[in-house]
Amino acid sequence: MPGVIIHSIMSDQKLKVLLLQLPVPNNPRANIPLAAGYLKAYAHKQGLLEQVDVEIMSRAVVDAGGETLIVDEIARRRPDVLGLSLYTWNSERSLLLAARVRHLLPDLLIVVGGPEVQHDNPWVLAHPAVDVVVFGEGEQTFAALLRTLLAERDRDHSLDVLRPCPLCAVAGAGHRHGEMLSVAPPRTALADLGEVPSPYLLGYLPLRPGDMALVECSRWCPYRCSFCLYGRNMGTRLGNRLFPVERVVAEVAWAREHGADAVHFVEANLNLLPYFRQLTAALQDINTDPQIKLYAELRGEQLSEESVRALVDAGLRAAEVGLQSANPRALAAVDRRTDLLKWSAGARRLYEHGVEVFLDVILGLPADDETSVLSTLDWIAEQKLGPYDIFTLQVLPGTGVREHAARWSLQFQDRPPYYVLATDRMPYETLRALRWELKERAGFDPREVEGMPELAGYRSEHGIWSSGREPLPRLVDYLDVDCEAPVRWDTAGRALACHVASRVTIRVRNFDAAKLRRLVWPIAAANPTIVWDVLIEDVLPDPAELRDLRAAWPHAIGYLDRVAVYARPAPEPPWEKATPRFVLVVPWGTPLDPLRYERTALVMWRLPRSPSPSLLAEVGAYSGDGIVVEEGGSDDVVPAEWLRDNGLLLLMWSKKQCERVRAVKHC
Repeated sequence: MPGVIIHSIMSDQKLKVLLLQLPVPNNPRANIPLAAGYLKAYAHKQGLLEQVDVEIMSRAVVDAGGETLIVDEIARRRPDVLGLSLYTWNSERSLLLAARVRHLLPDLLIVVGGPEVQHDNPWVLAHPAVDVVVFGEGEQTFAALLRTLLAERDRDHSLDVLRPCPLCAVAGAGHRHGEMLSVAPPRTALADLGEVPSPYLLGYLPLRPGDMALVECSRWCPYRCSFCLYGRNMGTRLGNRLFPVERVVAEVAWAREHGADAVHFVEANLNLLPYFRQLTAALQDINTDPQIKLYAELRGEQLSEESVRALVDAGLRAAEVGLQSANPRALAAVDRRTDLLKWSAGARRLYEHGVEVFLDVILGLPADDETSVLSTLDWIAEQKLGPYDIFTLQVLPGTGVREHAARWSLQFQDRPPYYVLATDRMPYETLRALRWELKERAGFDPREVEGMPELAGYRSEHGIWSSGREPLPRLVDYLDVDCEAPVRWDTAGRALACHVASRVTIRVRNFDAAKLRRLVWPIAAANPTIVWDVLIEDVLPDPAELRDLRAAWPHAIGYLDRVAVYARPAPEPPWEKATPRFVLVVPWGTPLDPLRYERTALVMWRLPRSPSPSLLAEVGAYSGDGIVVEEGGSDDVVPAEWLRDNGLLLLMWSKKQCERVRAVKHC
C-alpha cells in the first residue's frame, strides 16, 4: 500500500495554501484567477478558512514576472500547498515553475487542476513535479483535500506502520507516489451552484482599472460538440447548474464599481439561459451612465430581433458566434448541430445593431478538405457576414475529437496547443498552405504567431536598466544596452536574472553578439520562457550571425513555439522557436535588401519626428516591416490608415501613440 502523506507539511499553525494562475502571454489583463477565487470562496462557505490560510498570489507578480521572480516570491511565502490552474496557454510554464519551487521547498505539496488535467493527457499526469491532480470541478475536491490535510496534522502518527495514504481516497483526485498515480473514484459535480459564494463579492478577486472581469452564469451546455470541453463530464441536463441571476447581476455591478473596463460572460450560450430575459432586464437597470462593455458567446440560431436588442441595451458590444464550418459533413463529424441559415440570420442581427462579431472558422476539422474550407468562406460572403478569423483545430485532451482521432487519421501535437498537423483529407503541406491563404484573405499577417505579445517598441511598463545603471528596479522589462559601455556583462546578467519580467525588450547600440550573449545568457537560462524583442540600431549584422544567435539563445520550448509550428515547411519537430524576435532599426535610405532578412529579422525604417507626406509615400512604396519615428514626434504624426494600407508596423517612443495605433491592430 502507498505510504502515509508527507508529515512535514503539518504544523500547529494554520495550513498555508498558495493558489497561482499564469496569464495568456499577450493578454495579462484577462488573467482573472476565477477558479482560484471559487476554491477560496467554497472553502470559506465550508468553514475551512478558520484553520487554513488560502492566498491567491498577487497578479502584480504573476502577470508580469519572469520565472525567477515568481519562484522567489513563492519560496518567500513558504506555503504548505501550492495550487496551480492549468490551461493550454500556461500549463508548461506552470509546471516548470512547480519543478523549480520543489527544488527549494522539497516538502511542498503541489496540486494541479483545470482543463489540462484529463485522463488522456499523460504528460501532465506523469509530471514529476505534481503530487495531486484534480479532475473536473475543483471546489468540493479542494475542500476535501484541505480536510484530509487538517486531519493528518492532528493525527497521532506514532503507531503508523503501513497505513493507507489518505489522499488516495479523495474522490475526484489522484495522488502520485514516485512513478505511480493512484486515482480515486470520480466526484459527482455540485448539484446546486448556489453553494459556491461569489469570490468577487467576498473580496477575494480584486480588479485593477481596465481589467476585464470574468462572470460565470452556469456550468452547462446543451450541445456536445466533440472539439469542445464546455460542460464535459457533466451531462447536457441543466438542473440547478446555474448561478443565481441576482448573484450574476451583483457581480457585474461590483466589477463596474471597481474599475473594470469590460465583463466577459464565461458562458457557452448566454442567450439560451432560462433566465436570459430577467438577466438582460436587470443589466439594463444597473449598467448605465456609462455602460461597461459586455462580451458574450451566443448561439446564432436563437438570436431573435428581441433578444439582440435586449443584449445591446444591456451593454453588449462584442460577441462570439462561432461558425467553425459551413460544411454539413464536417459539422456532423464533430457533433455540432447548426441550422446554417438561421445562424446567419441571427449573426446579421448583431451586425445591424453595431455589435463587434467574432466569427470563427476552424481549419483541420474532420471531414473537411481544401475545397470545403474554401466553400465555407464563399458561404460567408454569400450570406453578407462580416470579417472572420481562422483558427487551427486543437485536439484537446478530454474531447471526443481526441478520443476518435484515429478514425480521422488526425496527427497532432502532444503538448499545448495540441494543433492538428494532418488529417485523412489534408496533409500538413495542404493545411499550411491553406492557413496562409486564409489568413491573408482575412487581413491577417500569416507570419504572426497567435498569442505572441505585440512589439512594445521604445517603452517600458515596469522598469528600465541601462548599461551600468544601479540600483536595479524591482521589475525590469527594458534593457538599454550600449555594447561599447564599460560593463561587466556577466555580472550584470546574473543580477538582472532575479528582476526581469516575462517579456523583455533590449535596445542595442554598437551591436556586439559576444557581449550580448554574456549579458543575456544568465538571464535567459534562469528565465527560459521569456519573450525577447531585440531592437538593433544602425547596424546590419549578417543574417547568419543573427540566426546562430537565435538558435543558441537559452529558451524552453513551450506554448508559443508550438503555436508557431506552421512557420515550418514540415512538422518535425512540431514547433518553431518563437523568440527572440530581432528588429533592425536603420535610418531611412540605408542601402539594404529587406528580403535578405526574411524570417530572420524585421526591418524598421527610422524616420524624422515629422515625416512629410512625400517621404511617407516613398516609404510605403518600398519594402520593409515598419517604421520608427524619432523621439519627440507628435501622436498623430503618422496616420493609422496609412499604416494599415501599407501593412506596416509602428514603433513609437510615446505610449499614447502606440495605444492609438494598437486600436486598429497595427502596433
